[in-house]
Amino acid sequence: MGLQQRVALYRELEQHRGKPLVIYVTSTRENSAGQISSDAIPELLTQLHALPPDTQDIDLLVVSNGGDPTVAWRIVSLIREQVKHFSILVPQAAFSAATLLALGADKIVMHPHGNLGPTDPQITNRKKAIQFGSEDVRAFLRFAREEVGLTDQKPLRDLFLRFSEEVGFVGIGVAARSAQLSQAMAEGMLGLHMKEDGKQSARAISELLNKNYFHHGYPLNRKEAKQIGLKIEPSDETTERLMWSIWKDIEQDLKLKEPFLPIHQLKSDPACSALFSPVPQVSYPPGIGQQQLQMLMMAIAQQIAAERVPPTSYEVVVGLMESPRHASLARVKGSIFGARQPDLEFKVQIVPEVNGWVDVPIPPAQQVQQPS
Repeated sequence: MGLQQRVALYRELEQHRGKPLVIYVTSTRENSAGQISSDAIPELLTQLHALPPDTQDIDLLVVSNGGDPTVAWRIVSLIREQVKHFSILVPQAAFSAATLLALGADKIVMHPHGNLGPTDPQITNRKKAIQFGSEDVRAFLRFAREEVGLTDQKPLRDLFLRFSEEVGFVGIGVAARSAQLSQAMAEGMLGLHMKEDGKQSARAISELLNKNYFHHGYPLNRKEAKQIGLKIEPSDETTERLMWSIWKDIEQDLKLKEPFLPIHQLKSDPACSALFSPVPQVSYPPGIGQQQLQMLMMAIAQQIAAERVPPTSYEVVVGLMESPRHASLARVKGSIFGARQPDLEFKVQIVPEVNGWVDVPIPPAQQVQQPS
């Protein structure tokens, strides 16, 4: 299908639910995933400015594995400055910062295949190539006390120091502060629409999502989400059908089922065919000396390494924001360089050259009248 065909689905869902719809998706494609980040804010502002006058309620359909939690707060704040109420539609995964978006909505509409997730922050030490969650520190020490049986303070302190050395002392501090921020924002999001007597529930829900799940990718289905106190709106067959149809088309359009493989891009480009040409075969006399054989093998290796090929171009979409009124894509474009080493191993380097959002025109015939 594609955008032009999806607009018809957007229009049908808007008419069915009686309110404007905005779609925000970040790519979950392997090797080219996107995240909720501040570069989406101008696109959201464009969508908000395009709403019909006097709009007081909108739907925001979200699929994302998360990103920057402060951006989630800003998105919710900007929407609430524009309208009085909004609902989050979750056809598939809305994890981490995307779950925070859901907490800030008045109502959450989840497809049977939809999931929310924990909001505990994840910290990455790029120097050591280590990623850990704030709860990993707490769980590590709890395991040492309760399962291993360490009760003396000195062994526990030594373990903590070793753990800190492994992930980085600064990382521990960032994890602690991020955990506090995440819980405070989750509670604040819920407090935007919960009544005064719901403050205790908001605090309990935020603590559950920040501390009580043992994996950052734990999927909460709509039954579990309702059990912990979230406002899960009953959905109907038409809403579920349209949500799923929209998601499946986006999934296909963004090639989310196909990992982005640079070597495949090179192999698909005829200009790079020399990179995959057969290895030269040579014959040599049985009586050739060891030194001559080594020189011959070195010459072959140099010939393989000298097979220079031009770079091939690539483009991946890492996010989109769409509605019947406006559409834009977050894309990354660049070049892929490939070479075959003397040991026949392939060396591939990706060089991004363009990274940003671009508007996608919606033909006049696809423009939609808003529901009255």
